Amino acid sequence: MEAMNCPRCGKVFVKIVEPVCDACVKAAEQIFEQVREYVRENPDKKIADVAKECKVTPARVLQYIRDGRIEASGGMQGEVLCSKCSKPIIIGRMCEKCILETNFKVNDMKYEASIKNKGRVFTTRRT
Repeated sequence: MEAMNCPRCGKVFVKIVEPVCDACVKAAEQIFEQVREYVRENPDKKIADVAKECKVTPARVLQYIRDGRIEASGGMQGEVLCSKCSKPIIIGRMCEKCILETNFKVNDMKYEASIKNKGRVFTTRRT
């Protein structure tokens, strides 16, 4: 545990998990709750409208969607795109098809690596 200054408010705090102090974490969570409630109550609004009403940046609203914390409402359709194929999505970073393709590729790579390394002995060196 190390003491450091909060990069947002400058207050000294002990860093355990979050890179900001507890007060700033709580403030950020209150902002998120406000955005989430506004999106629930106004599903026809676009990202820019939500950002303006909640006094946050459009990038922050988009980040909440990409992080899976809120779903893009009906008014946001077409504004949130898959990072791989650019197909419209409502939550996360990739569409279902691209997630499946990526998972298959990762599994193939793991399988190939296991065949390539079969019979090898790996050791760790202590320094």
